[in-house]
Amino acid sequence: MRARFIHMADCHLGYRQYNLKDRFNDFGRAFHHVIDVAIAEKVDFVLLAGDLFHKRAIDALTLNHAVSALERLKTARIPCIAVEGNHEHAYYEDFIGWMEFLNLRQYIILLDAQFSEGKPALQTYTRPKGSYYDPVPGLRVHGLRYLGAGTARAVEGYSAALAEHSRDGVEYSIFLTHAGIEGEVDGMSGLSMREWSFLREHSDYVALGHIHKPFTREDWIYNPGSLETCATLEVAWQERGYYLVEVDTERSEGPKHTAKLIANPRRPFERLFLKTDLIESPDALYQQARELMTRRARDLGPSRLETSSQPIVDFHLHGLLNFDRAALSLTQIEEMATEILNALHPLIRNDCHSADYAVAPGETMNRQTLERKVLADLFSRDARFAPRSRQWARLALDLKGLTLDGASPEVILDELEARMGRIDHEEMAEETAEETPEAILEAVRSGALEDGQAEGQDHQPENEVGDYANLIG
Repeated sequence: MRARFIHMADCHLGYRQYNLKDRFNDFGRAFHHVIDVAIAEKVDFVLLAGDLFHKRAIDALTLNHAVSALERLKTARIPCIAVEGNHEHAYYEDFIGWMEFLNLRQYIILLDAQFSEGKPALQTYTRPKGSYYDPVPGLRVHGLRYLGAGTARAVEGYSAALAEHSRDGVEYSIFLTHAGIEGEVDGMSGLSMREWSFLREHSDYVALGHIHKPFTREDWIYNPGSLETCATLEVAWQERGYYLVEVDTERSEGPKHTAKLIANPRRPFERLFLKTDLIESPDALYQQARELMTRRARDLGPSRLETSSQPIVDFHLHGLLNFDRAALSLTQIEEMATEILNALHPLIRNDCHSADYAVAPGETMNRQTLERKVLADLFSRDARFAPRSRQWARLALDLKGLTLDGASPEVILDELEARMGRIDHEEMAEETAEETPEAILEAVRSGALEDGQAEGQDHQPENEVGDYANLIG
């Protein structure tokens, strides 16, 4: 027996990511692409392992995305066999959910088993219900909807029922469900391989959905991942998409199938990271951000200018921020991403941390001294003010005093301008003084320089040479 099928999952139709219409259409476009492939490849059937929709309550446009694609599949006489995922299961008060609606309208074959006292009733699919369906003579697909924490027990019970169920005429068996494997993605639960192993004797191919990362285990369990990018974490999994599977029960060695994972076209996401530890001002940060984006734009080429290829830009700032966080404009970086990378939507994330300020245990001081110390420390953390942090602290306190004394805004501004000019002048004077002969002579007198250094000669203390010799000896 030979057969060909497509296995996909996690289409998430209707997801208006970042509240953008373009992203809403991207999810529909990805789903339609896989349907196009199924029709072009003339597969025997399509497996949909849950989460066709992003949420339980969908609008008319989302339903149209689904129906228009599934209708073409139906016209091509290619059955779509599906199970419900966690995103689309009907609310308890609803009579039917949207997957059941599509099932009633004969767009999909929705599989599920009814459990009684932990045991599933395995029944052939007769619209609108059933737990298994034979799309091709000799090939059987069993289905189980998303059950969350109850999945492990359900799989064990289903396996026991399969052991008692007749397999007359069945050469190849598929188990279709919406569940994961533990340890595949941090923070996401799933069944262990031991718990999945109950199905080993009763299924040739386990078709999963739910986890958006693609993976395969032992040429037996397959998970294609999400069609579109639902979260920036998924950008690392570029190969996700759908499986094109060919079954040949006459194969003498290995599994009775070959499964090829194919990445479908999707909206590009560009992730950029800028470490701020050595950046001393907002302007310097903007300049480095611009250079980083320009290099990435060069790599992307003109494709980024196409409407369907405008990237989502995920830009991360991380490390130590050497200036006041309030001086940094994330809006300016967003505008930069839109200008340089033609971003459809810029995501600017400031994960920087500032230097901690701490007062030593047992340290006591009056309010005025404490204020001056705190302000001086705050100014010292900002590379723009660090060289004269004490003068800036005194200025801030003096301006506070003027304000409390009821000085007019004009007086305060005049004082600020005069003091800032004085601080700048002192800093320039110090830089100049450091280079004069008089400054060098004064440094020699104070013991800051050795005589040889003052005369411009190289000087290496003997004890330092000896220590280095000991190190390498």
